[in-house]
Amino acid sequence: MEKTSHMVTFEKTINAVNQLTEEDAKSLLRLIYGYVDTAMTGNGGDQVKLEVVDRVSTIYHRIPELTELRKKAYKK
Repeated sequence: MEKTSHMVTFEKTINAVNQLTEEDAKSLLRLIYGYVDTAMTGNGGDQVKLEVVDRVSTIYHRIPELTELRKKAYKK
């Protein structure tokens, strides 16, 4: 089976999540919880919920960048 770009991105993100420090993981979970809680308890309706899904997706897609930055910082 040929890997699609989505599959490669998914694997890269999962690998980066596995490399997060406990502190980073907790920070991300707090941030995600804040977005989800606001979407579920606020008055924004479905539009806000869609925006939250987009924001959470963006967070996950940026985790590999965080991992790379951390690796570069440790090399110095």
